[in-house]
Amino acid sequence: MIWNEYDINDKVVISSRVRLARNLKKYPFFKFLDNENSIRLINDIKSSMFNERLYVKDIFDFIEFEDLSNSKKYSMVEEHIISNQFLNIDSPKALIIDKNKNISIMINEEDHIRIQAIEPGYNIEKAFDEANKIDDLLEETLDYAFDKEFGYLTSCITNIGTGLRASFMLHIPMFEKYGQIDIISQNISKFGMTIRGMYGEGTKALGGIYQISNQVTLGKTEEEIIENIKNITNKIIEKEKYFRDLIKHENNIDFIDKVYRSYGILKNCKKISINEAMNHLSNVWLGIYTEITKNTIFPKINIYNIMMNIQTGNLIERFNIKEEKDIELYRAKYLNNIFN
Repeated sequence: MIWNEYDINDKVVISSRVRLARNLKKYPFFKFLDNENSIRLINDIKSSMFNERLYVKDIFDFIEFEDLSNSKKYSMVEEHIISNQFLNIDSPKALIIDKNKNISIMINEEDHIRIQAIEPGYNIEKAFDEANKIDDLLEETLDYAFDKEFGYLTSCITNIGTGLRASFMLHIPMFEKYGQIDIISQNISKFGMTIRGMYGEGTKALGGIYQISNQVTLGKTEEEIIENIKNITNKIIEKEKYFRDLIKHENNIDFIDKVYRSYGILKNCKKISINEAMNHLSNVWLGIYTEITKNTIFPKINIYNIMMNIQTGNLIERFNIKEEKDIELYRAKYLNNIFN
């Protein structure tokens, strides 16, 4: 997905995501599926999705995942289209994705079906509506594993119930600056929420970007889950903006220097690692938000798009890079071109 709105630089929330986990009643859970049943399941879901629906064929593509190049697979992880877990599964799997890349269906991840909808900015209800429409469409012809008492049955016990995970992607560099990330983690865990790195569980934050998501799906309705995560996220947004306004009004020379040093490095570097580049981009992003750069000839850019474009898989795809040693060189060239 491409974020075209330049005013994303004014936001704390980058995107909203809803994921639904579903399993088919007639097949064992994914962990116990052999290759023959995996292929049969893929075909059942493909038939259910496309069937005689011509409008679906115009909007969605069915992808045999193993036909993709390695760099394309990694770029899909970087763009949050698929999960790391899906990437690393060796057994038969497939992907259904819409043309705009904001709706995807992973077939044979941890569960038989993972429906995912992503919307730019603070649009969690719209993401849920999109995911729910696909869920209803599939359920017209597929018999889900469902229990009257427990709800949707899933491979992982934490997903039983609604099978819904809602999340916001946030840019919260000031929480990092003031050492507040661990405090957030402790506080929101009391409400069944968790904070993770840029690519979810087991990953680290890059450039001050984190995911906030629910951990519990059992015993709550979809609406309650979404309302809870909105309430928690609203408090984080409020506190992040409070921290940002402190710097904005202090005219802090150390912070101003940091922003312009980052800008200079991005403009002139000859090679750069992903971690360093993300940190410098985060500083510039914060500089734009706090209007430190308003009197400077800054390019009209969307920082988050740049962050996605400099991820390794996307760079390899964009420049057809053959040697791993050249990745940092091409990353620098790309950034130089943007900031000059």
